[in-house]
Amino acid sequence: MAGWAGVAGAQGAAPSVPVPKALIPYTSCSFPDGLRIVSVEPLVQGVSSRPVQTVEGTQQIELEAGERVMFQYPLTDFFADAKVELLPADRYPELKAALLANLHFLESERGGPTPARALPVGLHGFEVHGNDRQKLEGNVVGMYVLFDDTTHVATTVYFLNQQTWQRKFQTMDEYGRLRDGFLRTYTGCVRENQAIEK
Repeated sequence: MAGWAGVAGAQGAAPSVPVPKALIPYTSCSFPDGLRIVSVEPLVQGVSSRPVQTVEGTQQIELEAGERVMFQYPLTDFFADAKVELLPADRYPELKAALLANLHFLESERGGPTPARALPVGLHGFEVHGNDRQKLEGNVVGMYVLFDDTTHVATTVYFLNQQTWQRKFQTMDEYGRLRDGFLRTYTGCVRENQAIEK
């Protein structure tokens, strides 16, 4: 998680920095099933890009600003880690393509995740791409990227796998229901927050 200030949930880990206006709608949401935002952290000062792997090699994603948003259910470990990133408007199309290429690269690896087959409908105007592991293994069970072309914000959501007693789900089907509920609720919340901010 290089480039992100502090440790998730740590008190006083990073100085208080104003959240850029375009990213504010992503940092305060509530969920009907008890999931909540427990940490919001800015990029480390001075960091302006991050690397991603593609079949053509490493590419740099330029960032104008970024916030790391952590989500957690009560009495469990972290459920999702979202990197909300404001991309430069003049390079947005190519940076978006690089983020998609990173997803495809991960899917091409032996034993890697498989592309999402049926994304939930009604994702409030976001373009969503993602992939999931075929079983509960590794640190990340699913990775989804939410693109908001109007604001040039790309949000990469990592759905985290934990020890059995530390997670909300115990099967891939349970994970899938929680994931879909998260994607629907979070995108809807962001759109509502954007309307308020205008």
